[in-house]
Amino acid sequence: MSMPVIEITQLLAYDGPNVFGPQPGVLLRARCDRDRSRRLKVALKDGAQSIGLVIAYLEVTIAADTDGVDICATFATPMPQIGKELAAYIVAGIAAEAIGDEEWDRDAPLLEMQQRRRQAALPVATVQLLAEARRRNVPVLRRADNRIQFGYGVRSWDFDPFQIANEAPPATPWDNLGYIPIYAVTGERRRTEIVQQATALLQQRGIANIRALPDADYDATRNLLADPAVEAAVIGLQSVDILRRGLAFDRCTQSIIADRDGERPAEARDDVEWTRALGVPMLVSSRPAIFDRDDPALAALVAYAPYGIAATNGLEHLADPYR
Repeated sequence: MSMPVIEITQLLAYDGPNVFGPQPGVLLRARCDRDRSRRLKVALKDGAQSIGLVIAYLEVTIAADTDGVDICATFATPMPQIGKELAAYIVAGIAAEAIGDEEWDRDAPLLEMQQRRRQAALPVATVQLLAEARRRNVPVLRRADNRIQFGYGVRSWDFDPFQIANEAPPATPWDNLGYIPIYAVTGERRRTEIVQQATALLQQRGIANIRALPDADYDATRNLLADPAVEAAVIGLQSVDILRRGLAFDRCTQSIIADRDGERPAEARDDVEWTRALGVPMLVSSRPAIFDRDDPALAALVAYAPYGIAATNGLEHLADPYR
């Protein structure tokens, strides 16, 4: 049985910072009969331009063996779900092109994606507010109820992005908006224990209304950050969900990596990718990370800690968020 011209082996849409970058984006892995990376790269660029989808940091790599070629493509985009659909369309198109399939519909899927991209596009007044938020270093959260939120927890304010389409931008309480202390805990066996310990230590330091979430996926984290009563949070993040969707926040106070124990998630290509997933919060943290640098499973993360390592074990170096 001959190998397919090209077939998808993994396709993911990341809604936030992920193992491949700090922005929402798409991962495509495909198996090919030969090196089709150049055709894939050109087609992704042309397809994105055709539907008006902004993509950036497009990278395509290959790994060949005696039976074929594995292609990995990643790119950042503010509309990852449409980007994922585009990637699937491009693979189907390359396959149809290679076998001369004249019945494959090239135009209808592109038109549908273009229409959905236009429907999802935000009004000019909202785009202006988003630009101002970026200028002021205020985080933006796209909520499950389709409202846009500036800031997290008690330092947040939200609005309906389409309600102001034909109105002047609302008076935004910029001085009250921003980040809240977020401690992100990754790992498996000791994650819940570390979340509980860190929460207790922070409470002893007088931080009120701190919310602990020992087993959170993307949606649970986003809902927590949308709660206007939350002043600080200790969030235990699921490794599987980081690999599938990325993080729901773009900055945290400190990253704590509990361990890399148990069975490797199926979503991770190998142990290296699993380890990288555990370290994603470390890359968006403003303080030194906390993990056991002598643990051989985590040793590779030492070189990638942007602010270094605060401790090799324990929580004695848990950062004070207000210093």
